[in-house]
Amino acid sequence: MMSIKQVGVAIALFSLLIFVVLFGQTPACRKGPVGILSRFIRFKIPDLLIRADAICTGGRLSKYLEISFDYLINQNHPVILVLYLVLLVGSETLFIYTSWSNLPAIHKAFALCSSLAPIFYTFKAVLSSSSTVTPRNHRQKMHSYPYDHVLFQPGQICRTCNFLKPARSKHCSICNVCVAKHDHHCVWIMNCVGQNNISHFLCMLLSLSLLLTYGAYLSYTLLSKQLQQKVSGHLDRGPSYKHWSTGLSWSHYAAHWIWALGQDFRIGGIGLLALLTAPLAWSMFLYHIYLVWAGTTTNESSKWSEWKEYIEEGLVYKWVGTTTGVFARSKDPETEPPVDWPIHSAQRLFRSENGRPPGTLTDAGGTPASWNRVRGLYEIENLYDLGFWDNLDDVFWPM
Repeated sequence: MMSIKQVGVAIALFSLLIFVVLFGQTPACRKGPVGILSRFIRFKIPDLLIRADAICTGGRLSKYLEISFDYLINQNHPVILVLYLVLLVGSETLFIYTSWSNLPAIHKAFALCSSLAPIFYTFKAVLSSSSTVTPRNHRQKMHSYPYDHVLFQPGQICRTCNFLKPARSKHCSICNVCVAKHDHHCVWIMNCVGQNNISHFLCMLLSLSLLLTYGAYLSYTLLSKQLQQKVSGHLDRGPSYKHWSTGLSWSHYAAHWIWALGQDFRIGGIGLLALLTAPLAWSMFLYHIYLVWAGTTTNESSKWSEWKEYIEEGLVYKWVGTTTGVFARSKDPETEPPVDWPIHSAQRLFRSENGRPPGTLTDAGGTPASWNRVRGLYEIENLYDLGFWDNLDDVFWPM
């Protein structure tokens, strides 16, 4: 019984650790308890271990650990992808093989479909390379999104790839390529999530979340059937149609579940794994759906958080004009090609070093330009936010 408890606690702690490490760096969690715990895990604990190693081994162990950590975090390797697929395929195979004879026909069909979907979309996300900006598709990527002059400025050159950076792109130091509409580098798929595989990535997260939820449900129904037979056969609980847990205290209810998990650890253990990791998968999926709703990406949300900090310090001013205003200019089609985009904006932001607005400028008619201090991000227009459904359309059918 204790081994079941220990397995459950270990899975829960591992899921919590993954959640904290993944989400602790996001703008929404950075300043809260999750961000504090993430920094403690990522910086404080390694620092304490390095100090302990310096005393015990003279720093020899830290050297090897640093090399291993650098490989796992900063190199594009298949280790985490392989471990993920082994755990996923192994758990699916073991669970279906063990429970197949006890599953109704409809659940057999659902089990097979739900098991294959995350594997299919994982490989789609892994093998997709069309988000990579290359000399061959560079012109096309330059026409995908306009420059908003807030997060992305025209005329910037990637020193590694040696070409102009398309709007919303970013050079990935791990993949060593520029990625169109860069979201983040994902170690789970050994690839960057970008313009042309974000749809596969979202489908992978959704199918994985549904699989884990469905697996936990199947495990519950199979074990509950065993408990129904056990309780009906050994306890006087009235008519057999009553649920086995009727009238049980919470302590007895938990004891019965621990017994059931121990009776068939293959179904119980995998079901417990699914139950405790499903919230992590759903959190990742819902977070990226939120990014779609906001018309942004993980990379861009970090840039917005920087602007938010400058705004809170009172350093940001905004000017909104027209195409004939103070910032009117003829666009260089080589550095800022025309883009067929539904939204157009003439806003310009200025980040002050001392909190004062920029010097007086006049528009084409000689009227002084008006600079207003920005009080919050809500005053800044996100050029890439077309509304949820259009944003979702851009995810699955990029322009």
